Order: sequence, then C-alpha cells, then structure tokens
Amino acid sequence: MTSNNNTSKRNTLTPRNDKKPLINQTDQTKTNTLKMPDKLDTVEIIEKAFNHVLNNDSDNEVNHCSTTNNTKNNDRHNESNQIPEFKEKHQNPELSKIKLHKALIKECNYNLIDYTSLNAHFSDAPISNVIEQTLQAVKDQKIFSVLGYFPKITLELKNRGWIEKRDPYRPPINYSYYVKSAPYMINYIESPPMIPSMDENEAIIERLKNVQSWSILKDKRSDLIFVTKKRLIHWSSLSELTSVSQMTKHVFCTKNGLAQSLECYKNVKSNLMFPRCHYIRSEEDKDAFVEDYIITALISTLKIIVKAIENNKRIFTENGNIPFKMIEFVKRCISTFLNTQIADNTNTDIWKFKDKKEIWDEFMLHYTKLIVDSNSKFDHEYTYKFELDVYAKCKYLLEKVKTYCPQHYIDGITNTWIIKPTSNCSGHGIMLSRDLQTIKQIITEADVLKNNYILQKYIERPLLIHTCKIDLRQWFLVTNMNPVVVWMYKEGYVRFCANSFQMKNMHESIHLSNVRLQMKYRKYRSQRVPEECMWDYRELQNYLRKIGQEYVWDELIFPGMSESVYAVLQASKDNSLYREKTFQLFGADFLITENFIPYLIEINSIPGLNPSTSIIANLAPTLLGDIVKVTVDYEKNSFADTGLFVKVVPEEQKLDPVISPLISPMAVMDSLFKSSTVEMNSPFNSSAVEMDGPCNSSATSDPAPFTTGYHRQWMENINKKLAALRIRVNAQQTRSYSRKYLFILDEVTNLNLLK
Repeated sequence: MTSNNNTSKRNTLTPRNDKKPLINQTDQTKTNTLKMPDKLDTVEIIEKAFNHVLNNDSDNEVNHCSTTNNTKNNDRHNESNQIPEFKEKHQNPELSKIKLHKALIKECNYNLIDYTSLNAHFSDAPISNVIEQTLQAVKDQKIFSVLGYFPKITLELKNRGWIEKRDPYRPPINYSYYVKSAPYMINYIESPPMIPSMDENEAIIERLKNVQSWSILKDKRSDLIFVTKKRLIHWSSLSELTSVSQMTKHVFCTKNGLAQSLECYKNVKSNLMFPRCHYIRSEEDKDAFVEDYIITALISTLKIIVKAIENNKRIFTENGNIPFKMIEFVKRCISTFLNTQIADNTNTDIWKFKDKKEIWDEFMLHYTKLIVDSNSKFDHEYTYKFELDVYAKCKYLLEKVKTYCPQHYIDGITNTWIIKPTSNCSGHGIMLSRDLQTIKQIITEADVLKNNYILQKYIERPLLIHTCKIDLRQWFLVTNMNPVVVWMYKEGYVRFCANSFQMKNMHESIHLSNVRLQMKYRKYRSQRVPEECMWDYRELQNYLRKIGQEYVWDELIFPGMSESVYAVLQASKDNSLYREKTFQLFGADFLITENFIPYLIEINSIPGLNPSTSIIANLAPTLLGDIVKVTVDYEKNSFADTGLFVKVVPEEQKLDPVISPLISPMAVMDSLFKSSTVEMNSPFNSSAVEMDGPCNSSATSDPAPFTTGYHRQWMENINKKLAALRIRVNAQQTRSYSRKYLFILDEVTNLNLLK
C-alpha cells in the first residue's frame, strides 16, 4: 500500500464544520434501510420534537467535528443495508477483518436510519422516562461526551447510568463512507466497532431517546469528555469540574521533548533505561554528538579486539591491512577518557577534533575497515604471548570504561545511530547510519544546522524471536501529575520486524517495527514470524516459558517498563501543564535487549487503537473498558476493580539503582587485580585512579524506585534477584569462557599489564 493511498484514505476522516443534518426531513424518497409505513401518527409527533431540537443547536464545550459528507441522502441510504458477500479465507486475521467490517456496517445502518420511514409501532413506555433519567443524571453529574469513535466507552458509561450528551445530527465518523468501504478500511477508524446486540427498532428507540435528552443537555456542561485529539476541545470555555481525557501539555510525547527531559540521565546509571540521544540545536550539540560518536568508536575497537581473541580468531599478521599503531592510539585515548572522568573534568574539548582532523580521519578510516571487513587484521607478527598481552590490556581497559559508559552493552561494535525527524511519526523518515560523515551531512545543510532531527544510539543487541527483532507497545494511563499517578496495563502487543536481524543490512524491514511500515513486508516475512507480525503479551510470555525464561517477564521486563515510565513522568513534571480532573492514555514503545532489559524508545500521546490487526482489535475494547474502571469506578471507590491496570507505587525506602545489565566474568578478574601483589603501572594519572573506579560525581541523583502493587514483595530485594537472574541468563556463556579466563589469570600475574 503506497503512502499516497494511505493519505487519501485518511483524508476521509477529516472533520467537517458544516451544520447540515445527516437526514433531510423534507426528503420523501424511500430508502432501502426500512420501508415507509402506511401510518406515521406516532412518528409525526416525535418528528416535531426532533425539528424543535434542531433549531436550538449550541454547545460551547467542544469543537463539533464530523467528517466531510457531500453525498446525497439517496446515496447515503441506497447501500446502507447492503453487506457484500466476501469469500471466506482460512487466515484468522482476514476473517476478523470481515467480522469487524460487518459489525461496522451494522452500526452504520443504525446511525443512518431515517426514523421518518420507520416500519414499527412504538409504545411510549421505552422513552417516557428519558426526561426523568436525564434530569437525574444532571443532578448526579453523570453527563458525558465522546468526541471521536469510541463505542466501547459509550457502552461502558451508559451501563453505569451515565447519559450521553450528543448532538443527534453529528455522528462521530462518516458513516456513509464506511458503508461503502472495503473490509480493510476498518484500519482507519479510531477503535474497533462493537457488535450491536440490538435490532433496528431498538436502535430507533435509542435515537429517539437521544433526541429527547439532547433538548435538556445541549446547554449543560459535560461531566466527562473522552477525546484523543486536543483540538476538538474548547479549552477556554471548559468547566473546571469537567473531567477530560487529555492533558493540557506534556513534553515527553515528542522526540525532542523526551530527549531534552531525559538529558540529565545520559550516561548515568539509573532505573531508567533510555538510549542516549542528541537533539541538534547548535554547534555545541553537534560537537557533543561527534565526541560521543568517537568515544563509542574507540570502545567498539576494544570490543572487536577482545571478542576476536576470545573466539580464537587470529587478528595479527605481518601483512595486515590495519596498522598496529591503531591499537596503541586507542589505548591512549581511552586512558585520557578515564582520566577525564575520574577527575570530573567537564571540558568537552579534550579530543580537539578540529585541531587534529587528519589523525581522527585516519582512525575512522581504519575503524571503518574493522566493522565492515570481518577479515581485517593488524600488521604485527603473531605470538601467543604478544596476543595475550594485547588481550589483557584491552580487556582491562574495556572493563574500567564501563563504569563511565553505562550503555556500553547496547552499543555493540558497529557504532550505528538512528536518525529521527522530530516532525514525523509512524516510522516515516527514519534512517540508520554508522558513517559519521553521512550523519553530519544529514543534520547539516549549507553550514546551517537543522533543528528537526534527533540522533539516538541504536541498540545493537536486541532480543530476537525467530531470528527477528521485536519491540513492545506498552499502554499506560496517567491520572495525575502532581503527584505522579500512573497505571500500567498488563496487556499490550509485540511488534515483529518481517526479516531476520543483521547489522550489515540497514533495511527498514529488518530494523523498524512500526505497524504501518511492516504491513508492506508481511507477505515476504521470515519463517515462523506471525502473519500479522504481531503477538499479544500472553504469546510472548508463552514463548519465554518455552525457552526456559519464564521468570523474566514478572521480574525484569514488566517492572523495568514501569520504572522507566514513572521516571519519565517525574523528569518531565516541571515542564508539563496539568489541570485537575484530567487523565490520558499513552503508548510507550520498548525494545528488549537480548538479556531481557527493556529500553524506552519513545512515547505516543495518541496510541493507535484502530483495528489494523486482529491482536489490536481484540485488546482495544478491553483496554477502553478498563479505562472507565479506573477513571470512574476507582475514582469513587478505591477498592473498585481496575481491570488489567495496575498502579505504579513508589517505594518508601530508596533502593540501589539497577546494576549493569550483564554480569561479566571479568568482574572476578578485576577483583583479583585489586588483591594482587603484582605491581602495575597505570597509563593515566595513578594518583587519581582507583582500580574499582569511582562513580561519576557529576551524575544526577537516581530517581526514586517504585513498583507495581502485584509484585511489591519481590521489589524489596530487587538488586539481589536481578543479579541472580542475570547470572543465570549468562551462565552458559560464563561456563564456556571460564577455562580460558582461569588460564589467562595465571598468565597475567606474570605480566606487567599496563606497561
């Protein structure tokens, strides 16, 4: 499906501003929805009340928006009862779309029924109590408005005795358009349709009740407004007593806003897992990114060397294509970096990139060879003792640098960065690159810096399922920002990339899991990837159970996501504008690393609930119903059922920050170094160095830890269990390396490691 087609289909949902009624009262043409009865005594009486309401159209709370509709009444009704017969397919997603489409058609018919052509006889009983019920709802403050297409919200509130304030002539979507649409067009409505249990006559009665209540409510304020688009609300005239499902201002839902809110967390150990970002606004921002890129390249060089030697790969030969002096250069630079961090030197010009451009250009040339050509070798004669010496020095420096680079684990070795336009969504315009010059060219045009890109470190070690990368859409509900009150949803969906993960190929089908992007590649997906490139959380938990990692969901992934969401809200609290009686649903995207640590990627203010897949179609109605449970039921009764929402509760006692994601066997080696009597010469300022490495004193304080209620007991001992879990996760790798490490430990005691 091309982007042009998508745009044209979305345009049909744009609001209209005309106040023309959907039904032309003077139109005497018969419709195919219902046949004209012989006698219309009852209907004629009701029609007078209907026309009376039409002449008094006013509401200052909301911007009334219905979709553009230029079709005539005849066209509107000619196909209102015609549901095409579709050829059934064996795929469940296709059958689900057909069912949803039929439900939508049925609902469209109910909302397009011309009550003047009613072929039924009504008694006054069903609608006689409407006025009394409406007046009682006004007294009880149970008047609601739904701006948009959220039938589940309407149903849940009506079941609780609420009365809807709805202009009878302004349906929330262009029903006539969807009557004629193909099944796949349900992807472009705001939430899944409900399958109505009522018949046409009951629908007519409901319409007539709505007409009667509107005559009372049109000048009354709504007590609750459910809306996902802020532009539909008249904020200036909104009553302070009205609860609304939109926060006035939040900065964490834009790429640049989130990056700025979390800037203080960059390179800091904390409970918040967020890949470091650079928001390019000035030359200083650009220089900061270049410094980060170079440091990452230096550390990646150490990783490449260490990994090759651990895998028994010969990387030294007299005819190598990379000069050995590169290793010495890297060691000196890393030593300088450690010196700066230990001394708490905030000087950002320590590398003097501009003054030593030729040197850094040469380093980048050799570094590029290392990451592109797996057969690259250093020009030095190979001996076992020489290799061991290089390995011990590089390994030691690599372990020391981890103290000051908490994200070393996700960095990988290719130094790949993801370039995100701040103005786009749904994955459009995102690029991946590992080339510094290419990145600088993208963010710079005619020496004038653009301000519409975020540079984020790409996570090179994601969790793979069936060889493909995944990420998670986690819903959460904010009901207060002062203090922060957030509810995490225990269900969500897992998005698959269509093709097998690899870092050599930067294609979007491999690295970008956005639903609309991956729809293009579903037909060409890898084997065993689900047809819709999506799972729900239960399917993910079943998979984890099958691979023997059933504990990681409740003990690592879900708590980790809760911690990150809470930390973001706390960090952005001062920059957000919050009004009382406000709540909002958000969707956070998390990527899971291969050792089951969730990293927050971004947060969406309008999480897509449109039924683009059968997974979302099944989850969204339950989610919307549970929102009502939290915002209506729990608001009045703290013991009320909150569905699948669990409240994130800050712990009274501050816990230690989450430890480094991977427990390396070299931690043992480092401990032995500290207790060894062997004299070591440091390449950097020995008076300022502690072998254990102090924490960065410039780091901000860690956010207060917290937990969801259902696993609070576990959180009391989180660090010990996290350590134990990660040791178990890496036990197999540890065992495979143990013999080699023990042998090396015997050797290094006879070496001057940092000579």
